[in-house]
Amino acid sequence: MSTLFELTDEFQWLHEMAADPEVDPDVFSDTLEALTGELEVKGRGYVSVIKQLEMEAKQAKEISQQFADKQKTRENHIKQMKEALLFAMTKIGTDQIEAGEWTIKVQKNGGLQPMVIDGEVPENFKRITIDDDKEKIRKALENGEELDFAHLEERGKHISIK
Repeated sequence: MSTLFELTDEFQWLHEMAADPEVDPDVFSDTLEALTGELEVKGRGYVSVIKQLEMEAKQAKEISQQFADKQKTRENHIKQMKEALLFAMTKIGTDQIEAGEWTIKVQKNGGLQPMVIDGEVPENFKRITIDDDKEKIRKALENGEELDFAHLEERGKHISIK
């Protein structure tokens, strides 16, 4: 059995053969039929593998989502338990608890101090950004305008299996 790449080369050779007036039509027809049969068998094999991989990918995605859900649940429990400890320690007025081999401390958060903007911001505290209007550029190109800074490219192709 030929590989898909070999079959592609053989079909290209057959295409060139079709242009040759000296080629016997029966030989051409038999060769075309044989190559088409091989391509159908090869295509069936490819689709079988594709379907198996799609099923495995779907299962992996589902398992991944299950683990992501478990991670989020556990992180929420951790947050709730830390908040409960912080509440209790603040309520009783202590910043530190010796808990066996661990020491629990109340500490201030790092990073930038939280900020709230609750009024109109003056112009000298604003930033202006200019972005390309891609929608306007696309419409102009689709309407046939020639733009020296942009162009539309060919759409890609994909395989559909039904």
